[in-house]
Amino acid sequence: MGTLTTNRREAAIDFGVALGVVLVSLLCIPALTAVFRHLSALAAVLILAAFQFASEGLVPLILMAIRGERFSDYGFNWRNLGKSIALAVCLVVAYDLALSLHAARWIWVPLRRHNALRISFAAGFPLSLVGLVVVIATWGFFEAFFGVFVAKKLNQVLGHVGNGWLAPGVWGFALFNGFLHAAIGQGVAGFLTSFASGYAIAVIPAVTANAWGSSLFQTATNAVGGL
Repeated sequence: MGTLTTNRREAAIDFGVALGVVLVSLLCIPALTAVFRHLSALAAVLILAAFQFASEGLVPLILMAIRGERFSDYGFNWRNLGKSIALAVCLVVAYDLALSLHAARWIWVPLRRHNALRISFAAGFPLSLVGLVVVIATWGFFEAFFGVFVAKKLNQVLGHVGNGWLAPGVWGFALFNGFLHAAIGQGVAGFLTSFASGYAIAVIPAVTANAWGSSLFQTATNAVGGL
């Protein structure tokens, strides 16, 4: 009983710290925007990626190191990889189709509307390739990993195994993701699309016990734009 209580307490701390850092980082966005005006294209991408990684990627990695956790503990392994990828593809199609129907045009291109990607292309070849890799790693893998991390910690706090379409961690991260994007000015549309993407990111490992599909979904749908 004591071990279970300790684990839930540690999970609550990790959950609070991870979300807290993201919320605090929002206050830094105006200052960061001002800095961009004086940077080259690639430098701007690297600074923006570093900021994003610091707010959502670095803290989970530090907490994992403190807790002695591994990526495999979060579903980043070979087990059920095919099921995870297959579910991710299905959710990508459903997500993009819903956006396309709403926009009355085909919305299928990953990261098309992402500022960092546009800035990367402005750097020209071959620097644009460096920017592209950084964007995919930061806003693809690590942003998805943050969602998987938060969902798992919330499940642990509530004493839930974390499996299934209705796992509390899945719904908790979906709500957080929706409200976060609404708070930064994306409104109701931002809430709905971010809620849907947050749900997909968290539910893939909850259903398949493998999280690689979460990264695929996030990379394929983040800031998706028209053909």
